Amino acid sequence: MRGDLKTERDKRGLMLLSLILFLLPLFSVPIIQLIYEKAKGRPVQELDLFKRLPTASYLREYQDRLKDQSVVARFTRRRYQWLLTDLLRRGNSKVIVGRDGWLFYRPAVDYIVRPELRPEVLTAILTFHRSLKAHGIDLILVPVPVKATIYPEYLSKRYDPNWGPAMNRHVGELFDRLRASGVKVFDPTNLLWERRWKGDSLLYLPQDTHWSPSGMSIVAKALAEEIKREGWLDGVERTRFYTESVSLKRHGDLYDMLQLPYESRRLRPTEIRIERVLHGAGDPVLPDPSSPIILLGDSFTNVYSQAKMGWGDHAGFSEHLSFEMGIRLDVIAINGGGSTACREALIRRQSALSGKRLVIWQFTTRDLTDPESEWKVLEVPPPSIPIARADGDELTVVGETTLVSFVPDPMQVPYTECLTYVKYKVLSVEDGVYDGKELLAVFWGMRDSKLMPAARFKVGERHRLILEPLSEHPELNHIMRADDTDAYDLTPFWAVKFTHLK
Repeated sequence: MRGDLKTERDKRGLMLLSLILFLLPLFSVPIIQLIYEKAKGRPVQELDLFKRLPTASYLREYQDRLKDQSVVARFTRRRYQWLLTDLLRRGNSKVIVGRDGWLFYRPAVDYIVRPELRPEVLTAILTFHRSLKAHGIDLILVPVPVKATIYPEYLSKRYDPNWGPAMNRHVGELFDRLRASGVKVFDPTNLLWERRWKGDSLLYLPQDTHWSPSGMSIVAKALAEEIKREGWLDGVERTRFYTESVSLKRHGDLYDMLQLPYESRRLRPTEIRIERVLHGAGDPVLPDPSSPIILLGDSFTNVYSQAKMGWGDHAGFSEHLSFEMGIRLDVIAINGGGSTACREALIRRQSALSGKRLVIWQFTTRDLTDPESEWKVLEVPPPSIPIARADGDELTVVGETTLVSFVPDPMQVPYTECLTYVKYKVLSVEDGVYDGKELLAVFWGMRDSKLMPAARFKVGERHRLILEPLSEHPELNHIMRADDTDAYDLTPFWAVKFTHLK
């Protein structure tokens, strides 16, 4: 009898232990998240579920937000990724681990194997070309090849160098059609391919998406010679610049995208030497809005130029073009924005092309196939188009959101920051003078690879906004941006502060 009672108690104890072990993972995750949020002074995200009507779309959004912000999930994912990378040479959805410690951006590899180019590319380029011609301005395209095009053997040891650079088979046809339509195309692919086999210097960074200082300077020198031959510098006063060498050592943006919690034993940092371009008593060469030549570009222009990218400053593509040509350039370069965002920023300028002779349009070839890249058909407007404006440096308005741009998933892009554009109906002006019925405000959409509150704005929300002209914040010019508004007749304002209103 006693044995039966003991057996029954043991069964109950085992069942209780099993129940505890089953429930522990379910409750420990939200408890750990709650402790973490309280320790950091953050609002309890679990309570967000009760702030709005629980529709299907809102529940999906809420679930995604819990997954992205879960401290337990981040802890687990990063250590699992470290094991995959160091032991099995596996990357993630955006990074491919190649041979000998080389990393590749997956959309850049897809560019080579994807069968078709984006159908709107040709129309977007030709429309922009004709628009510039109407203003008496020339255009030269600079499509920068992806790393896998120049170093395909680090993806597969079976690649035969006799095959030449690894390219999408439709790209040559596109460039031929553009040239036949009068568009000048400066394609540096063959130049870089030949130089990589003749020289002993790296032309691209092993663990970064971008070219090396050597690869960048080779293209800058060759492009500058082309511009001189075409006569675009005739009659322009020249300046002599000089360079100063700086050594740097780090992994790169692709390594950062793996988000490894520990130093990888397989992937070693790269040491490089950049050449900062200076003039006078050591002053860096800065963009000149009055220059007759403007460079539109993306992160291939910004790398080595913008310190936030981790590879030094004032030593990038624009600075080396200035060094080779002896003139300062006007520059609009936006990370991830070579295909469209740089053109949007140009046409939002008042008298955007005043005094210009030539537009250099640099973009990376992966944009020709990447479904995440936009190719909007844009024309440069005449200076007479009215632009909404504010009188005074600061403006306070109450507005209702009418269009909210989509901010990409931080895990799906190689950049840690993003601006987002939001369109408002102006309800009232509380301070300053504003003469428009609509307004375009710019917010942080992502910082340090984390979505910011503006990334979750909804149409119909009301906000009190304290604003300044975006043009007064040049430090934001190079940052990737999400802009679905197409509101090119509105001057964008930087949201210094905002408050939700009921």
